[in-house]
Amino acid sequence: MSFLIENRRLLLWLCCLAVMIGATWWIIQGIEERFESIDVVTDENLLETEVDIPVLVSDEDEAAFFVNYRLQRERTRDRSIEMLQSLLDNPNAGASAKEEAEKMLLDIVQLREQELLVENMVRAQGYEDAVFFYHDEVATVLVKHKGLDEKSFIQIAETVSAAVGVERENIQVMARP
Repeated sequence: MSFLIENRRLLLWLCCLAVMIGATWWIIQGIEERFESIDVVTDENLLETEVDIPVLVSDEDEAAFFVNYRLQRERTRDRSIEMLQSLLDNPNAGASAKEEAEKMLLDIVQLREQELLVENMVRAQGYEDAVFFYHDEVATVLVKHKGLDEKSFIQIAETVSAAVGVERENIQVMARP
């Protein structure tokens, strides 16, 4: 009982951290469910199979979708970073908790760098905008484009694979006008 009283701030921060991680996961799952997935065609079947690339349509203002997604992603991530930093600054936090918080902060920084790199590389290929997200070893790229042909799909998938190190079979590419 005295352990709980002495470490209630630590427990409170850990609970808040768990809630933020859960909220981030829930948001990512909700975004992934809104999009249709694409079956990846392997090189052997490329010439024999026709790839159907979906075009996503929404009631949202099309011009603001990509900006709003990035803002929401950053707000959620900033809250997580604040809680992790508070845990690191807490003198009563245990060494293992601080070590885990540092690891989580480094993971967030690495994910931010990957997102920025992939989004800029896709825009450099001539697309107006792109959003990249990575969850459970599946990379998803949403590009602002009316539709994608096979060549564009493969080019984007290869770019993501090279930049992030994800197998092409674990990359989803979707178009949104």
